Amino acid sequence: MSRDLRHSLRLKFAFSFALAGVVLVLVHALAIHFLNRQQESQLIDQIVSDEMQGLLEQFERQGRIDGPPFRPLQSYKVRPDTEALSLRKWFRASWLVQGFVTLDHDERGQLPEELRLLAPGFHDVVRGEDHYRVEVREIGSVGFYVAYSVSLHEERGRHFTRALVLSAAITVLVTVLVGLWLSGRLTHQIVDLARRVRLLDGKQGGPALEQHYPEREVAELAAAFDAYHERTVRLLERERAFTADVSHELRTPLTAIQTTCELMLEDEDLSAKARNRVRKIFGATTRLTELVNAFLLMAREEADGISGEVDLRECIEEAADSVRDRAEAKGLALVVDAVERVSLRAPRRALHVVLSNLLANAVSYTEQGSVRLSSRGARVEITDTGPGMARDRIPDLFRRFHRGDARGGDGFGLGLAIVKRICEQAGWDIAVEPREEGGTRVVLSLLAAE
Repeated sequence: MSRDLRHSLRLKFAFSFALAGVVLVLVHALAIHFLNRQQESQLIDQIVSDEMQGLLEQFERQGRIDGPPFRPLQSYKVRPDTEALSLRKWFRASWLVQGFVTLDHDERGQLPEELRLLAPGFHDVVRGEDHYRVEVREIGSVGFYVAYSVSLHEERGRHFTRALVLSAAITVLVTVLVGLWLSGRLTHQIVDLARRVRLLDGKQGGPALEQHYPEREVAELAAAFDAYHERTVRLLERERAFTADVSHELRTPLTAIQTTCELMLEDEDLSAKARNRVRKIFGATTRLTELVNAFLLMAREEADGISGEVDLRECIEEAADSVRDRAEAKGLALVVDAVERVSLRAPRRALHVVLSNLLANAVSYTEQGSVRLSSRGARVEITDTGPGMARDRIPDLFRRFHRGDARGGDGFGLGLAIVKRICEQAGWDIAVEPREEGGTRVVLSLLAAE
């Protein structure tokens, strides 16, 4: 499942859209945060400068300032009614500002400890949990100090930051959801096209896929599938026609050869050496006839085009009869274990070709011992006492013109390839495995009729 998610085009679209949205939201949020901090800092400096100007004017008029001199810096808490004040009154409330004037060095030593060593200019002063913005000016020997508590600004900044983080989180969530929705809209037609392509069977043409998709890019992809499907249909039609024509034309001379061989074998004057050669010709012709019949069967597609209820036991017995003479000629015991009757919905001729080819292959590669065919339900098993083969060579068995072992067998190397193709066409499973006691086991799993 995780692999499917990693390779999902829709999720990639959604992730890309969400990632772009997240980056934009974070950049925007950080920009707003730093811009707010900068403007807040400028506002505080402006307030401190205005208060300093007021302190200078008061000292110039009166030669002193109001209030007790050199009082310590006060600690300010946010009052419950602060939010009810106007912004101007809130930031410029007199209880947030403290002013000091020193006439000489001795008076400077009486200043609050946080202010004594400050040089002219703006400074940030921290006293416990309190934070002040301080401006110092010197005119001659007179020093002027304005300390402005920024606690309310910091509290307001924290509120603003929390609101910004919350809004950014909500925006990210909305971006992800919108990304999923948009990606679904973008990939809907591609998913629909994939569904329609899966329904194509390559056997016959159908309505053009292109007509279902108005978007240009998807329509081009659908048109490419239409062209490919059309070429596939034409190729398959030519293949079926060629296979059927060649197979049909071969049946007449093969029948003539078989008939001639049968007549020659009935001739009592035929020498033993010649009779043995005729038997070989007759056997090869029989196998070639079976191969031609299999080609005809595949050429008709859908395994002769007919799927009806068949008796598996009867099919097994027919297949066994087709190789019985060959097995007896080699001195092999052909054992058929099919007691129960099982009704299958399957193409009868296709099943006969598969079973007879598997049995013929087992007989061909077994020099002594037995070939056993058994069935349990819709599962058919064929075992032999032949030389067997290595597991790593089993996949090669179903390749065309491949022969399992050079020590035995006299086929054309097409039997198992034909069996594999018919099984794929009919939806049957076939497996080959070596036996521990020697030989090979072939398991054919069929679908039983309901």
